[in-house]
Amino acid sequence: MRVSASTKVYGIFGHPVEHSLSPVMHNSAFKALRLDCVYLAFDIQMRDLETAARAIKSLGIAGVNITIPHKESMTFFLDKMSPEATLTGAINTVKNENGKLTGYNTDVGGFLRAIKEDLGLNPKGLTVAVLGAGGASRAVVSALCMNEVSRVFVINRTFEKAKKLASEFKKSFKDVSIEAVSPEDSLETENVLKISDLLVNATSAGMEGIEQIEIPLEHLPMQSMVYDLVYKPRETTLLKRAKELGHKVSGGLSMLLYQGAESFEIWTGETAPVEVMKRVIE
Repeated sequence: MRVSASTKVYGIFGHPVEHSLSPVMHNSAFKALRLDCVYLAFDIQMRDLETAARAIKSLGIAGVNITIPHKESMTFFLDKMSPEATLTGAINTVKNENGKLTGYNTDVGGFLRAIKEDLGLNPKGLTVAVLGAGGASRAVVSALCMNEVSRVFVINRTFEKAKKLASEFKKSFKDVSIEAVSPEDSLETENVLKISDLLVNATSAGMEGIEQIEIPLEHLPMQSMVYDLVYKPRETTLLKRAKELGHKVSGGLSMLLYQGAESFEIWTGETAPVEVMKRVIE
């Protein structure tokens, strides 16, 4: 890859980011289309996020992806947000246009395409249990509600955060039943799993170096499926256990691919070379 004074710089803001496959994915896409661009990883602590956000403008960074733990906090430093990002209250993509920062949430479309391609699922009419109440969870819940899911249960260790998320989304989606659940209430958690068509892990639990959430998978109906947004390792402990119990499962590599392709198109205006991107991250 040749870098010159005219090379456009893109990147990812998060903490940690050393596990990220986004640099190799986007740099391969730039190379495939012969674009004079480079993509870098920036490990940004929460205390430095505002400084980093200002640096996008001052350094002329063309665009960034936003990952854990900044997807919600980054919204405070933008000039405007797309409709999906506004609804979700979290972003994963920023485009810098002449010093104006616009936030997008391509996790919404990425998640929808991933469960369709990997699991053959359409959210309409389903009952879904979602682990987590952070930025990734908000994108998942948005995707589900926008596509006529029947019921969503938000299971989160910090119960107040789950209740807040449920309350916010109920205002926009009055036809969807959205409830908060505390994993400490084992009976309620078991009852939720018993009626769930899909279980989604939208936390960082299970990522390399991070402990897996304990969830009683034996209560899921046999036909229920499991999707884990974590993509490193490719098969988390959660997915291994679910497979052993006979469930159809998929990991977050496909969501990474599809949200990345959408981000690439927002930034460049070019059709993303999805097959190239898929090959390098696999």
